[in-house]
Amino acid sequence: HIHLASQWHEGGSGGLPNHWLREEAAGRPKGEGFNNEWEETNFREAVDASGKLEVTSAIFVECGNLPAEAEARWALDMVNDPKSLVAGVVAHVPVPDGAAAVEAFLAKLRDEAGTLPPGLKGGRVVFLGNPLPPADACLRPAFLEGLAALGAAGLLWEFCCHPAALPHIAEVCAKFPSIPIVLDHLGHNFGGEDFDVWAPALERVARNPNVTCKLGATEQYEVADPVPYLEHALKTFGYDRCLYESNWFVNTALGDAFVATFCHIEAALQRLGA
Repeated sequence: HIHLASQWHEGGSGGLPNHWLREEAAGRPKGEGFNNEWEETNFREAVDASGKLEVTSAIFVECGNLPAEAEARWALDMVNDPKSLVAGVVAHVPVPDGAAAVEAFLAKLRDEAGTLPPGLKGGRVVFLGNPLPPADACLRPAFLEGLAALGAAGLLWEFCCHPAALPHIAEVCAKFPSIPIVLDHLGHNFGGEDFDVWAPALERVARNPNVTCKLGATEQYEVADPVPYLEHALKTFGYDRCLYESNWFVNTALGDAFVATFCHIEAALQRLGA
């Protein structure tokens, strides 16, 4: 689980503009926080600097490069490049906008035979922002219709959300048992010290066997110690339904070393005796 951006400041010379990055980088000097280069070469440098990890492949997850179709094509080109680490793409498929929007987006990526690129694995649109969307936004009819269309295309969906959305996400997952669904970041973006509320909500999501949980983005939990959260996710989903995610470049932009999340997960596994 990585994010990449190419010449995003202006979007020129083959790059893609990224308004989210521009907002996050506003007022920061070049080289500080989000105001950095986030190419695959920079990712490889971060891995090498960790001194502990070796990455043989990664999934590119949408991150606001515009337009979304161009972002998907750019990432899919990396999948087809034998020199790239990118092995699959989770694109910004407009599921919240309904079935017609999903089908129109995917149509632009299909070949002449109507086949989707094999490197396209799924879609994601984050349920975050300021202000946050309603906690039950995923139950809107347009979203449910869009999700059905995504599933009909044989693609998975990733949820990236505030913990308040988890009970509603559990309901959605139950409605679509045949669609593989991935819960990013333990469903704990900006949740704060809310373990007693978050934990049972996560358990409700985990009751749906079509859901897999990504362990990562600990830099966004807003907690003093993320290890108990990771430990609970591992116990709740089981080892075979958990994935490691680096969340690069967000982790680096927020000041975490690339290896930090891995070390937290390692600590959680040790506490479980794994």
